[in-house]
Amino acid sequence: MNFKRLTNFVQILILVSTLNLFAQTEKSLVYTAAKEHLTYLASDELEGRFPGTPGMDKARDYILNKFKEFGLKPINGSYLQQLEVPIGYELGEKNEVYFNVIIPKPGVPIEMSRPMRKSWDLTSDWLPLSISDDGELEAPLAFCGFGISSKDLKYDDYEGIDVKDKIVIILTHSPNGEMKDDPFEPYKSYRYKATNARDHGAKGIIFVKINGDSASVFEPLEKDRFERNTGLLAIQVNRTKISEYFPRRSLYPTEMKIMETKKPNSFDIPNSKIYIKVQLKDKIAKTDNVFGMVEGTDATLKNEYIVVGAHYDHLGWGGPTSMYQSKTPKIHNGADDNASGTSAVIELARYAAENPTKRSLVFVAFTSEELGIIGSNAFVNQKIIAPENIAMMINLDMVGRFHDNSIYLMGTGSSPAFEPIFDELDAADSVLTLNKSDSPLGASDQTAFYLKNVPSVFFFTGVHLDYHKPSDDVDKINFDGMETIINFLDAAVQKFGNLDNRPPFHKVSEKSPAHGENRSGSKVKFGIVPNFDREPLGMKISGASPGSPAEKAGLQGDDIITKLNDTGIMNLHDFTFFLRESKPGDKIKVTFLRKGKEMTTDVILTGSE
Repeated sequence: MNFKRLTNFVQILILVSTLNLFAQTEKSLVYTAAKEHLTYLASDELEGRFPGTPGMDKARDYILNKFKEFGLKPINGSYLQQLEVPIGYELGEKNEVYFNVIIPKPGVPIEMSRPMRKSWDLTSDWLPLSISDDGELEAPLAFCGFGISSKDLKYDDYEGIDVKDKIVIILTHSPNGEMKDDPFEPYKSYRYKATNARDHGAKGIIFVKINGDSASVFEPLEKDRFERNTGLLAIQVNRTKISEYFPRRSLYPTEMKIMETKKPNSFDIPNSKIYIKVQLKDKIAKTDNVFGMVEGTDATLKNEYIVVGAHYDHLGWGGPTSMYQSKTPKIHNGADDNASGTSAVIELARYAAENPTKRSLVFVAFTSEELGIIGSNAFVNQKIIAPENIAMMINLDMVGRFHDNSIYLMGTGSSPAFEPIFDELDAADSVLTLNKSDSPLGASDQTAFYLKNVPSVFFFTGVHLDYHKPSDDVDKINFDGMETIINFLDAAVQKFGNLDNRPPFHKVSEKSPAHGENRSGSKVKFGIVPNFDREPLGMKISGASPGSPAEKAGLQGDDIITKLNDTGIMNLHDFTFFLRESKPGDKIKVTFLRKGKEMTTDVILTGSE
């Protein structure tokens, strides 16, 4: 019998039992406090906690005051790391559209006719789209239906028409209109249609909404995780205004014919050229990471840090990543995503302040996770604590929907110490069951730490139908479950904080697609880790997953992918759509930049698992 292991298990059992007893006798404190935090953070008063808003500032101040109340210490003299974050786009000084149209007259040759110049009014007749590049061009026009090319659906709006160096007019949605469960759903996005137009040689794209109640309502200049570099100018126009330029085939009957027949009806618009000039600038918001430290009790180990974090931002009133289908904006309170994780971190900080460990414990509420894990990247890149001094990172994101007494624990493969210790903690807890997976890679803040070689884990109670919707509200939260999770994590923090040796880092071999690859229906695995930093030359990657096709082909972190075969790749969206049309076994020629030098390699795709 291994008496050392048995002794360790008994110690953990006593620790967890003590914490459970504490929870029973002090339930009003843990349960009520967590509920109080979450109820405030997810209240309408905070309007969805979008960076740069008064609601986000109120959330920051609430967390900051709690850390100070518990006696947490500042780091480098401050509890805050202020960031300037791009949250959208604004119109620059130079945005212009005008048409040069020749109206044929009987008996007068076209070449002898003088074109009429008609200008459009910015904001009433047209508006740039947030995916547009900056620039100017003048080019002839072509109407290309819904701008869709699908081999699987045997539908191609670009078949039989040459749009090279032209500006294409494209309808929103699909030949099925706004129907639910539309087989064309993956092809409806503005980004897909812009990319498809670019890949067919177009230099610009004009979007027109299909006939309906919102036909002349413009999309706002919002920012999502993808950057603007689509490789062409993209604008949206008032439907009534653009209809003036369909003299031979009016827009509405043309649209209806495509919808009825489900067959493309694309054509050049003769005797017309359009001039487009677009200039957008970043809309910047000031926002903060919030943190505090419980200093370690050991003279040596206190220089090692365990970071416990959760993002506290959400979607505000919606935006491009909202799953809410209504055309009327509504507050997205984000009770589970991620007022739950933030509330848990606050309570973990309270317990840690009363029970310090040998190692120093740092509690962080990250900003701007929903915009591309900006806050956590800034934390590690600006070295609030040098990554080499961080012993491990624990991230909590969406921990409010506890059910079946289980919680997902991702990242146990990032250190050989994690599996046995979490197994012992799990066995000692009579309520909670861990569903473990090796990889910590995913669209949350632990990824920023893992990519700096910090052992990292991620706790998560699972996805649900209220994800990124206004219905993710306080009434759906399982507060008894949150209490269970908080007590378990109190024990985990105590255990890791008092280990004699820090958990060693291990690079995980991926057994499933890296984040961003198959969320849009890809059947293949490539194996890159996306980087959401702005990169005008192509798609920058943070790394290649160990054992993946990308790693075998030699791709590395900071490489910039510019082409897959002959298809230009300018962003993650281009990349995912290319993979959707690929199959396992395909050999892909990858063109990429490494430290400014163009290189090529071949990636052989495997099936996604």
